[in-house]
Amino acid sequence: MNNRLVFFLLIMQLVVFAAANSSDPGMLFLKISTQMDANITNQADTELFFQQNSVIVVGEDASLGEKLIIQATKVQNPWLNNVKEVRETNFTDDSYKLIILVGGPSQNNLTNYVKNNGYLNESFQFEGGITVETGKWGNATVVTISDKQGYEIASKRESTSYSPLNGIIPKEYIPVAATGISVIILALINVVKTVFEFKALDFGRKGKKVGQGSIFIWKINISEIIAIIGASIVLGISISWQYFGPSPDFLKWLVINSIICLAGAILHEVTHKIMAILFKIKIEYKFWPAGSALTLLSSYLGNAFSIQAFLLEEIDPKTAKWKVGLMKLAAPVVSAVVMVVFAGIYFFDPSPIYRVVYSTSALWAMAEMLPFSGLDGKDIKEWNGFVWFVAFSAIGLAYVVITFLL
Repeated sequence: MNNRLVFFLLIMQLVVFAAANSSDPGMLFLKISTQMDANITNQADTELFFQQNSVIVVGEDASLGEKLIIQATKVQNPWLNNVKEVRETNFTDDSYKLIILVGGPSQNNLTNYVKNNGYLNESFQFEGGITVETGKWGNATVVTISDKQGYEIASKRESTSYSPLNGIIPKEYIPVAATGISVIILALINVVKTVFEFKALDFGRKGKKVGQGSIFIWKINISEIIAIIGASIVLGISISWQYFGPSPDFLKWLVINSIICLAGAILHEVTHKIMAILFKIKIEYKFWPAGSALTLLSSYLGNAFSIQAFLLEEIDPKTAKWKVGLMKLAAPVVSAVVMVVFAGIYFFDPSPIYRVVYSTSALWAMAEMLPFSGLDGKDIKEWNGFVWFVAFSAIGLAYVVITFLL
């Protein structure tokens, strides 16, 4: 039973007086109906009863997926448009007989209130990770509907509450807007090549040697190690702010997230290194101050998106473009696989750790595929436009679903 069907059945059968079997949905509908004073004999009365006595209260931090369930149900059942729907901050009337709260305790303050005060006494689990709880709140029957994120400690982006975009656009669209702004800035940097740091992205093609100016100890490139650590800390700060904001947990998660980002960065760059060695291409990982600043800015706006470092490469003119393309494609693909795998794990077992892993991997996979100078996407596109388009589309689709809908 999918999320949309669960919500549809809940609305349509809340007042059923009996169930044909002892399954959870039937028992749920029966328990709710016996708690309500409804004299209904046909479909028309059912619709009228809901329109006059029900309200849907959407949590301020309800997930976009939960909201889409409501809207999709309304499209198929136009009469539901006459059921009053309000945001939690605008709910003041307690005269309703049925109050449907959308969003779990961490997404809807009213859900958190009724749960913490013991008003909810029945809980039902549905396929797809949907939890429905029921109980009595004063004279009203209250029903809460939530996905797994609603019961997660760090289910929402705290950064949206402190974003300068808050108050200008709805909170649920702030991450999308923040990402769009970051992409536009990256595009502008791509055009305005007079920016000093950005010129550094073409050093490898202009004769600068890999390792030039770097610090080596026992043939170990210390500068490269520092660059990886620095980029991981920047991303760790950004992800921690994105999900925890200025909370007491920020510093604790900064350390945890930075370690996770470091592991992800090492995996990403080791993939580049392996392919580079295979194709005899010299590369070096370089910290990018402008990109790091943009990462922090985008996190402050609502969603971390940019690159914190770039590859300085030394390519022999005789090197085939397909070798360069594959070397650049390998790392984003690996990051994309990690993103999808851990997003899947998170769906079934919500944990802040899993969310950080797929969030950082998603950023690296998507940002690197943009066809801008200094990013992997440009070299891949120059090698084979079709391969770039397919990879960009697949990774982009996964990024949008996982970042904005999960």
